[in-house]
Amino acid sequence: MRAIAKANRASGRNNALQLEVSMRIGGREAIAEGQLISHPSGLARLELRGFNGRIDRYLLSGRELLGAKDGEPLDRPQPMLPPIFFLQPSSEATLRAAFASFDVSTDSIGLATCGEQDCFVIGDPRLAVPLIDPRLEAAASDGPVLEDPLAEAASEANLQAGAGLTPSRAPNGLEPPGGQADGRPPEVLAGPELAIPEDMKLARVWVDTKDLQVRRIDRPNGVFTIFGPVVSFDDLMMPAWFEIHAPDAEPIRFEIHRAVSVNAPPKAFSQTWLLAPPDSRKSSAEGPAASGPADSPPPGF
Repeated sequence: MRAIAKANRASGRNNALQLEVSMRIGGREAIAEGQLISHPSGLARLELRGFNGRIDRYLLSGRELLGAKDGEPLDRPQPMLPPIFFLQPSSEATLRAAFASFDVSTDSIGLATCGEQDCFVIGDPRLAVPLIDPRLEAAASDGPVLEDPLAEAASEANLQAGAGLTPSRAPNGLEPPGGQADGRPPEVLAGPELAIPEDMKLARVWVDTKDLQVRRIDRPNGVFTIFGPVVSFDDLMMPAWFEIHAPDAEPIRFEIHRAVSVNAPPKAFSQTWLLAPPDSRKSSAEGPAASGPADSPPPGF
């Protein structure tokens, strides 16, 4: 966790960020352009200006997402604004707090493939490497090699009781070869019962093992966000794009065209901004201040 926070600092993302983006749905052409502002504290806002003149705004405060269309509030806003601020905490404590605010358990860290890379998966005990009883390690090193030490150990009730462990099915759905003498399915040693919901959906964060960059964020509601390769925007390192995947919906892809650090006061993330009339120039004047070329609005504004 400290190394991930260090990677965030080295990427220059530990301040408020302003991203100029374009949006498209599925494999079609872009239908909107806009501005996304993310603060390390968990505040974020997104304004999208459709090429048909429509203006959508989204406001994220912690896990609360609000939305408005042309200044009118939306009852059920689409999940258009993922927690980008997971890429910004610069210390272990703030990173753990950020994950905890979205119910990501930092006590469980496992491994899984993610595309062509390997990733640490934070928050899913099913993928965590199981703890091995030290007596099993001693048996493996001092005695003959057992064909199936895990299954054999699981059948020894006294060993389980002594280690405080209980038999269960493998948490990742895999089972050791063979079975028990009475024909029951094979068992494995497991720790305390895992707090996994019935629908098997957990809040998780995927971080690549090479550069320690966030590659994916999973939400318990089935929505997940995938981040593209990290590229340079002058002093900032940001994903080139991100995609939001929701159940029974086409993916929504945001291309990041510019990224810059900004000073973002709390009033920049207020409902006043969210519900303001669709006059972007007024809202931009009340928003964050940046320096350099990113100050100017993107084409279409």
